[in-house]
Amino acid sequence: MFTWLRRLFIGRSGVPRLPDATPPAESPPVWGTQLLDAVQKSSRAQARLALHVEDVERKLEGGLAELRGSLSSLRGVTSAHSPGSEPPWDELLDALDLLEEASRVAADAALASGLLGVAARLERFLTSSGIRRLATIGHIPDGRLFRIVGTQPHPSFAEGAIARVVRAAALRGEHLVREGEAIIVRNTP
Repeated sequence: MFTWLRRLFIGRSGVPRLPDATPPAESPPVWGTQLLDAVQKSSRAQARLALHVEDVERKLEGGLAELRGSLSSLRGVTSAHSPGSEPPWDELLDALDLLEEASRVAADAALASGLLGVAARLERFLTSSGIRRLATIGHIPDGRLFRIVGTQPHPSFAEGAIARVVRAAALRGEHLVREGEAIIVRNTP
């Protein structure tokens, strides 16, 4: 294999020539120029293919990263609603809070009674699911369960007690499912 290389660098005398030395008087063999052309063409083709492979690899990595992001976002959506996971209680708890508020401000007593009946059924469903709502009006709020969102005067309650529950806190056993929001009493003259 190296015989053709040796022939290129060794002159007629058998002594190796330096590459910058003047070429011998005789012309290179025909097969040498053909071989040199073939090697140059294959080197150029290999360089173009290497660039093409790098470009395809970059596109593939970008596509895979996008696919991973899509799959992770889909997993988040499906895991929140899969049969073995915790159902989204916020919608039901918010609806129950709105029913209680609507029954509180309803002008018609029969309408208020009907709304409280629906709220009681939803409350029983939550209790059977292990969720306990806390909406203790008139008591001092527990800072771990309620966030204070406002104040209002209420002469029949002690200062700092819950005057109105905006969002009831929800517990599953001792685990907080949802933080409550309350308005407390501030009876300042």
